[in-house]
Amino acid sequence: MARRMCWLVLCFALGAGVLASGRGSARFAQASEAESGARADGVAVLERKLDTRVAKFDTGGRTLLQCVVDLAFQYKLPGAIEYAGGGGATRKLELQFEDETVRSMLEKLVKQNAGYRVDFSGGIVDVFSPRARQDAENPFNEVIRDVSVRDVDTHQADADLLCALGRQRGGQVCTASIAKGQWPNVKITLHMQNAKVYEILNAIVAQNGEAIWAVTYWPEEYYKRNENFWYVYALEEAFRETVYEGLVAARR
Repeated sequence: MARRMCWLVLCFALGAGVLASGRGSARFAQASEAESGARADGVAVLERKLDTRVAKFDTGGRTLLQCVVDLAFQYKLPGAIEYAGGGGATRKLELQFEDETVRSMLEKLVKQNAGYRVDFSGGIVDVFSPRARQDAENPFNEVIRDVSVRDVDTHQADADLLCALGRQRGGQVCTASIAKGQWPNVKITLHMQNAKVYEILNAIVAQNGEAIWAVTYWPEEYYKRNENFWYVYALEEAFRETVYEGLVAARR
């Protein structure tokens, strides 16, 4: 289902500098007791969904990423798909599952492609490429020194992340066109330091609990196109096809 999306657009001149580096691992800075409790609650909710037993699931010639998207929307799994290459959006799978948990099916699906991994530890279903995570030119790996938002809309939070990325690369002006109102009762409060772009996006989606973010074009093209290379979607049926169409367009 085609849908006109409001893209976040950065207006800045990109320098030729290397990706920012930071010492130490990503961390939540001075997280409040309420924020820590909310993260724990989100992880517990996801664990219950992942433990759901499914009587039957047939891939029916769908691709790996199509199956991941379908499971995410069917079982309302907050998630991330930060890579669409290596056959994940093109190679068809013929698998049948009976009386298995959602977690088990996701693990077995991802094992069909050696270029992918799945992780459940951050309160989301995180589908990624280990090779892409090691790519110094991949902007998802750029370390953001500090990002802080309080009680903002989800799309405002990821717009602020994009602006922080632009500022680190010498940007002077940041403007954004934001599609608000998809989660009227959800507000994001986040303060992270020395965190990579993908880690911050994962934290935003985990806190939302009703969203999935996905790459929208090959990340390295970001330095030419100067616009966001991801999008955060609501886990609503109307967006299911749009998510997968974006992944197909982003493959290489």
